[in-house]
Amino acid sequence: MTRDETKKIIMAMAAAYPNYHPMDPRQTVDTWAAMLADYDYNQMADALQRYILSDRSGFAPSIGQLVGILAEKDNQFMEPLAAWALVFKAIGRSGYGSVEEFEKLPPEIQEAVGSAANLYEMSQMDTGTVNSVEQSHFISAYRAVINRRKVDIALPPKLRLYGGQKQEAIEG
Repeated sequence: MTRDETKKIIMAMAAAYPNYHPMDPRQTVDTWAAMLADYDYNQMADALQRYILSDRSGFAPSIGQLVGILAEKDNQFMEPLAAWALVFKAIGRSGYGSVEEFEKLPPEIQEAVGSAANLYEMSQMDTGTVNSVEQSHFISAYRAVINRRKVDIALPPKLRLYGGQKQEAIEG
């Protein structure tokens, strides 16, 4: 977003929230412009509209709240039990093909499972243990992975750990 586009966002917030009076409007615009420089104006205006229409607090949003709305809109993760269903299916086929089964899983599920060796180990357990203990461990790990990824999605692409330049820097 440009500085002028940021001014439009701040002005819309002031119009929608009569009690919103930044102490230093210039500093507020500068800060918001710096933080939102990598975001698209139309998407941010849409996030502000969503916030205003659903807000019951009467307070103007923070930068993080608007960015969070964008992240929620783009959230395409499976529910934990649906993800477990894929894992359970992969476990059933992992006695001889754990590597292949692991590679078929979506990246966030792979991260929660840990490795193809873990799939193999689970394939050697009794079904009761897998459906209770291992399911519980997986769902806990999966929720943690998804929460980290949701935070990541909210960041501009150049700051993301998953799918951005930072990932390459960490690995390299």
